[in-house]
Amino acid sequence: MNDNRSKTIVKSGYLFILMNFLLAVFNIIVGFISNSLAIASDAIHSLIDSVSGLLIIVSEKLANHKKLSNQRAKIERITTILISLIIIAVAIELIVVSIKNLISPEEVEYSIPTMIVLVASIATKYLLARYLKQTGKKVKSNVLIASGAETMNDTWISVVVLISAVIYLIWHVDISHYVSLVISLVIIKVGLEFIFPHLSRHHHHHLEQNPDHDHCGENKNSSIDKT
Repeated sequence: MNDNRSKTIVKSGYLFILMNFLLAVFNIIVGFISNSLAIASDAIHSLIDSVSGLLIIVSEKLANHKKLSNQRAKIERITTILISLIIIAVAIELIVVSIKNLISPEEVEYSIPTMIVLVASIATKYLLARYLKQTGKKVKSNVLIASGAETMNDTWISVVVLISAVIYLIWHVDISHYVSLVISLVIIKVGLEFIFPHLSRHHHHHLEQNPDHDHCGENKNSSIDKT
């Protein structure tokens, strides 16, 4: 059972990396063509998720190593902190770039292909989020459940980017730099919540519910959330 569980987590991790990498590539291209920092910010967020997925896979393989099997909680904790530091560092860079663009703005050019890519990105993220959450509940993996929740957050961020594009096309008002700032702050919030789970009721709830994850030595035998 544990072997199948581990294979499912690793397989989901690879899918998570692939989909986020493809989303990042498409959004970077569209962001470059449209000169939209908001889309570029969303693309970098997806790229970060790809790196996070790689760390999750590595941690799962290490946790299943015979010599490290009793260190699973510590390995997952270290992995979470590494992912969080990457997320926060990139978000800070995005804030700096956003402020620079607010001071010296450049013209944004949205098009129908841009809108199509944004809609496709939203649909892909939504489906991926549902898959990760459902699979995580099935194999009782807090890592996959948390990844699914984070991907759903990404979906809503992409929706906000799409709305900013529609506003520009209709009223010719560019709010993409402000949206980029909001996205950056959301990314920092997510990073801090992974380092300090008590800041997020949702994240802490899943940590308590996962019977295979002993966070800070507590709630080792809690049951999985049925909702």
